[in-house]
Amino acid sequence: MTYKLYASPGCGSMLVEAAFAKAAMPLEIVDIDWEETGWGSEALKTLNPLGQVPVLVLPDGAVMTESAAILMHLTEIAPHADLAPPPGDPSRPHFLRWLQFLVGAVYPTFTYGDRPERWLPGHESAGEALTHANIEHRKSLYRHMEAHAAAPYFLGAPMSLIDIYLWAMNHWRPRREWFARETPKLHAIAEAMRREAWIASVAQRNGL
Repeated sequence: MTYKLYASPGCGSMLVEAAFAKAAMPLEIVDIDWEETGWGSEALKTLNPLGQVPVLVLPDGAVMTESAAILMHLTEIAPHADLAPPPGDPSRPHFLRWLQFLVGAVYPTFTYGDRPERWLPGHESAGEALTHANIEHRKSLYRHMEAHAAAPYFLGAPMSLIDIYLWAMNHWRPRREWFARETPKLHAIAEAMRREAWIASVAQRNGL
């Protein structure tokens, strides 16, 4: 049995898809329409009651959710992919800090801002305000990352999971043009990632 990824094109699941591509590991992908995700998702409720992607089913049938957990698991089973600095590497604490920053600080702005009707049903104007506030806060978080970014990748070299996150998030609001204008180092990292053949194939499959 191979690994099976429940995904939604263009969403956070492409982080896992990209990492598996970098590791050259076989991955069966089950696409679910974005509108069919969420708490009421019939396709996902038995795997992840939150109705969120990514969901990874391991060869033994065990289920993993949460992108960072899945990706850190992949660093352990595919060390050849060099997706993270190994324990003991001087850049390891820096890597862990910013990976947690992405999933703990930046990612929730999408959770609460992209679908405000889930949190404020019947309050359209409040939902619009919530979305706007999340986007503006997200911009401040990216500016904070910009101040700490190295080149050609966030940690300098080599590439890590952080760069896969930045590549994916570069497609989401506030989108590519804003990154190019306001956070040029983060934008350059995303552009460097786009030139990778394994990223290009994932981008094409996700309609990017």
